[in-house]
Amino acid sequence: MNKKPNVFTPLRVALMVAVVLANVMALVAYLNPSAAWSEPLGIYAVVFILLFVFVILLELVWMLNMRKVQTDSQVRSQYNKALGIYGFFFVLGFVEVYLVLMG
Repeated sequence: MNKKPNVFTPLRVALMVAVVLANVMALVAYLNPSAAWSEPLGIYAVVFILLFVFVILLELVWMLNMRKVQTDSQVRSQYNKALGIYGFFFVLGFVEVYLVLMG
């Protein structure tokens, strides 16, 4: 049972895809403020972005903890890549929410 951990599991990839879709929805709502569907789409996007920001925060904490015990440099670099992606989505989520709510 000396199997290397897989950092980019299908569930994490699905989370990243869902975050990208929610951010695209927020961007579309922000860029089309006069459309009738813009406000409901913006609210829907904001709710999901804030949900995903919370989940990303949980993932960041878990990944930081798991990275500490890894000795293989390849696995550590995968954790660093994933942490970078999650960190980007974390900041982008707050920026998108601000733009949609203040727009």
